[in-house]
Amino acid sequence: MTLRALLSLASLLPCATLASAQVDYRLSFQPDVSVWKVEARFPGRGEMSHHFWIPLWTPGAYHVAEYARFVDSLTASDQDGAPLKVERPETSHFILRGAEKAKEVVVSYAARSISTETFSNNIIDVESNRITESYAYVNPVSLFGFVPERAQEPVTLALELPEGWDAATVLEQDDDGRFLAPSYYRFEDSPFLFSPNMITVEFLVDEKPHRVSVHGKGMDDVQTLAAGCQKIVAAGSRLMQGLPYEHYHFLFGFVDEASGSGLEHSYSTLILVNSSTTVAEETDSLWNITAHEFFHLWCAERIHVQEIHAPDLTQPLETGTIWVNEGITEYFSRHLLLHAGFLDEGEFFATFMRGAALKGLAGDRSWTGVSRAASDWSGMQDLMQFAMRMYMLGPPTILALDLELRRASGGERGVLDLLRTLRWAYVEADRGFGENEMPAILNGVAQADMGEFYRRFIDGAEIPDLASYLGVIGYRIEGGQAVPIEGASEEQLAARRDFLSADGRP
Repeated sequence: MTLRALLSLASLLPCATLASAQVDYRLSFQPDVSVWKVEARFPGRGEMSHHFWIPLWTPGAYHVAEYARFVDSLTASDQDGAPLKVERPETSHFILRGAEKAKEVVVSYAARSISTETFSNNIIDVESNRITESYAYVNPVSLFGFVPERAQEPVTLALELPEGWDAATVLEQDDDGRFLAPSYYRFEDSPFLFSPNMITVEFLVDEKPHRVSVHGKGMDDVQTLAAGCQKIVAAGSRLMQGLPYEHYHFLFGFVDEASGSGLEHSYSTLILVNSSTTVAEETDSLWNITAHEFFHLWCAERIHVQEIHAPDLTQPLETGTIWVNEGITEYFSRHLLLHAGFLDEGEFFATFMRGAALKGLAGDRSWTGVSRAASDWSGMQDLMQFAMRMYMLGPPTILALDLELRRASGGERGVLDLLRTLRWAYVEADRGFGENEMPAILNGVAQADMGEFYRRFIDGAEIPDLASYLGVIGYRIEGGQAVPIEGASEEQLAARRDFLSADGRP
């Protein structure tokens, strides 16, 4: 599991266990002023200087965002208010000097609210933060700086909310109302939604509590939303043989500024959709994004490359494996929707055919190449290319990979077995897979050479023709749609049952 997820397990300890937190944050804001006020306190230990960083990027978004662009004034002092010298050698890097005698170091700064729409300042809304007159939210990595040497020490956050406002987050609170995290990694992995009109409902799956907190809808809609989330969670639990957490929190904002986006976290997700979106079982976009972000708690949060396992938030991340995080997740979000009852079998296959019809827009960059380029977006064009390759063309490619694995293994193993292999071999060993290990891992799952598929469709720019693969499960393409073959063989039918089963087995 990720370092973030591993350290998250400590959040299950009683609140008193974290009472001696070593890093204390305080946050305040007003709905009519688009400025956050942040204070961070940590004990001095005789160091002459401290390197204080605002993270460059967030796991799940991957590109360099440089959130410190929005920090205008940062000061530091000791416990008595005596100022410390602050140097800023880089936009995101502050050096605090003269702290060797300080019993406590206090860092104070103001940061402008970043987001005004779905994509602004070259940053996606859910990866950053926003203040409006009626709601606010923050992805902590976009706002709270840290000293890397202190990143694994416990954290508290005290909030000064506008009168009548509430906060929703997966983090627990102590008796004084402070939010607790066992480390900075757990803290930055826990988004907050603020609202004067928050509604929260709960449900259980596998006897584990789940919360759904919503801004922008009434109780009837929230109940419908929670019921849909419960179906998706139950489908995920069956498909992945259990839930990898003790509790989970869905945060939804139905707001005018959103067009539909979400960001995964180890124990929660923040999803922003337009306020006009209806909450009903036939609202495809709402359930699509919910299923996608929920499945990320396996693929991306716990199953991922080693460089994400223990992320260095002070340096850009470049990896050719984001296709695993995004493409496989988007692929399995379709399976979740099928098994949760939001799609029937025909609609399920139609989602892949719609994506495959766009292969002329793939461009000449490989899937691994698009992954590596994600760290250096320069504008909307780069984001759209990433989205096209990951979310539209990715699922048909992973479907072809699934079917090729099944062909190679006599119908016995597919991409679900790939994820289970990665979980057993890496997650349970508390590590990520290597940057260049995936071809060998695929060979191991198939017990055959998958090299040609990888070279052409993952490390190459080609998009597979689904007509060449669907026969494995007794389907063919007719009139642009995937339809069952009449008189399919027993081998094809067995592979189909395995492929479509809710737990990955016939």
